[in-house]
Amino acid sequence: MATSQEISTPLIGEDDVYEKEASIETSVVFNWTVYKNSTQDYVVTVHADGFGHWSKHVSPSYFILDEEHPYEIVGLTAYIPQFPQKDKRDASITFTFRPINSTEKTQFTKHATINVLGIVTEEEENSVIGLFKNPLPEPLDNPFGAFILSVILWAFIAFVIYFFIKLVLIEVAKKTKTMLDDKLIQIIRTPFLFVIILYGAIQSIFKLNIGLGLQISINQISVFIFFVIGIYMVYRIFDEILEEITIKKGGKTSLFGAVLRPVFRKIGIAVIIIGGLIYALSIVGIQVTALLAGAGVLGLVIAFAAQDTLSNFFSGIHLLLDRPFKIGDVIYLETGEYCRVENVGMRSTKLYSIFDHELIILPNNSIANQKIINIVKPDVKIRKKIEVGVAYGSDLKKVKEILYTAAEKHPRVVHEKGFEPQVRFNGFGQSSLDFIVYLWIDEVMNQWEVLSDIRTEIDDQFRKENIVIPFPQRTVWLKQMDESKSQKKT
Repeated sequence: MATSQEISTPLIGEDDVYEKEASIETSVVFNWTVYKNSTQDYVVTVHADGFGHWSKHVSPSYFILDEEHPYEIVGLTAYIPQFPQKDKRDASITFTFRPINSTEKTQFTKHATINVLGIVTEEEENSVIGLFKNPLPEPLDNPFGAFILSVILWAFIAFVIYFFIKLVLIEVAKKTKTMLDDKLIQIIRTPFLFVIILYGAIQSIFKLNIGLGLQISINQISVFIFFVIGIYMVYRIFDEILEEITIKKGGKTSLFGAVLRPVFRKIGIAVIIIGGLIYALSIVGIQVTALLAGAGVLGLVIAFAAQDTLSNFFSGIHLLLDRPFKIGDVIYLETGEYCRVENVGMRSTKLYSIFDHELIILPNNSIANQKIINIVKPDVKIRKKIEVGVAYGSDLKKVKEILYTAAEKHPRVVHEKGFEPQVRFNGFGQSSLDFIVYLWIDEVMNQWEVLSDIRTEIDDQFRKENIVIPFPQRTVWLKQMDESKSQKKT
């Protein structure tokens, strides 16, 4: 083993600092520059020992120094875990040089040191919240007593912040025009209290001399709990923001409230809650790759097994976005039912049958794939017709006058310009002269009552004027054969 470096031997340049300070869960890199420094070519191998159970890596660990590559930068990377066990670690790095076409070797050894910040010392174990020494008398003048006092102080700090939010921030928020800040403060107040107390308890536990395995388990559980609380708060805040936007856009009956808010809300559930839980599991060290792959396969199986459900789901999104009708509209189905829309969900639509007094629940797929007439669009007025036939020979002018008057004088018939009742002589029927009365009714739900009243009025006026509404008649002519011709045949 070489004890000194000569001109003809390789050189290892110390271009870095080889005693460094670093925090837990960080990486530290040390670099050396290796020079050929002679006409001889070398095969170089690098090996690192030390740093205990820490993860370490040398790059490159094997290389050649020749005329084309007269030098190489070698790096040693060490990762400080969450529980390093010691506040100082040393490592030795051995460089082995073997001349090409020779079996002789020359070795050089370099050293590196890492001082870990944040390691709990014996003095820190008996400190209260890491700021001052435990002031309790015996038998509590030990780390356990410091732990109890730390938890109490953390709880006191949490309640001080809690009541500060309640007494100060909420009062300030009440003076603003919007209610969003009031709701946000109400959302974060209680979870914030719980987070501070839990954080303080965990930090106090870590000051005790407990095993590394138990520390890891406590840390993983606490991190997962923090993420769950954070997911809950983010979703509540997201929901309140949607509610505030809904109010500003005109309420639940507006386009945003009736269409976009339900869609955004369901997307928020999927992204924030499901995505947040998956991320939380990955943070605490649980491998979610296999879980995601299995979820993908399971999703395909569910997609095939629940095609109707998925079809109804996407049909529901289509109905919410396309808005062929909204809640409260009256629609006419292909089955001949008049229904009022009560609710449009993500799987089904609830309709109230006006005449049968029944609640009809139809899958969204069925609604989206049938012809539906929205009878309150573009407005609540509706145009109807009454067909009437009178006997041949009737006074047509008188008939037109009676029909027009019966429609025109009804209070629910629209009399606006362009919507006046109209009477048309429609044609010559087999048994009658056919007329049609066209009229606009002020509100679609009044159509049946109005049409009944007008038909009744027409019948009364026809009776007074002796105008007959004929029923279908057929004349059958029978031709009688001569008796003489009949006898000849017999």
